[in-house]
Amino acid sequence: MANEDREYVESLKEGGFAAFEVLFKKYAENLYAFTLSITREPYIAEEITQLVFMKIWEKRDQIEKDLPFKSFIFSIAYSETISWLRKEKSEKRKTEGYKAETETVSNETDYFIEFNNIKSLAIQTIDNFPKKRKEIFKLSREQGYSNKEIATRLNISVRTVESQISAALKTLKEKLGRDGIIGLLFYFVMFH
Repeated sequence: MANEDREYVESLKEGGFAAFEVLFKKYAENLYAFTLSITREPYIAEEITQLVFMKIWEKRDQIEKDLPFKSFIFSIAYSETISWLRKEKSEKRKTEGYKAETETVSNETDYFIEFNNIKSLAIQTIDNFPKKRKEIFKLSREQGYSNKEIATRLNISVRTVESQISAALKTLKEKLGRDGIIGLLFYFVMFH
């Protein structure tokens, strides 16, 4: 590790936020470019970059100061990116499975009635969310804002945004079931 990085890492391990900011500014752009080259999704690359730095901050006391910080941070980014790719592949399989199931439905009218019922139940469920959760969820899913953009726009932390979206999705999954949530995700992808 460069002596400069070692000093910042030592300060970071002691809770030095200024050192964290220096390391963030030094590596964030390259980390973003690295994840973007793999994911080909700017939003995902941004999310992974933020996640890596969140993990660095949260586990700062576990960082080995004698190991190259650049290698350390890029190995975390690689691991998170691979994890995202696996999840994406799994979701794609689920979506393809759902599409295959719907293609076997002989009566398209039944499909649209079922879909509209799911959509209505989802809208009703979303409307019953607490005000802030509803606003955060709609900004995320209907308007496509990133967690960081929502946090900035509403003057709240990214972690709050993440927890509210997670709670919203959990509620929707409970109300709609597995097939319903897949249908709802399809609705957001196709019509927003």
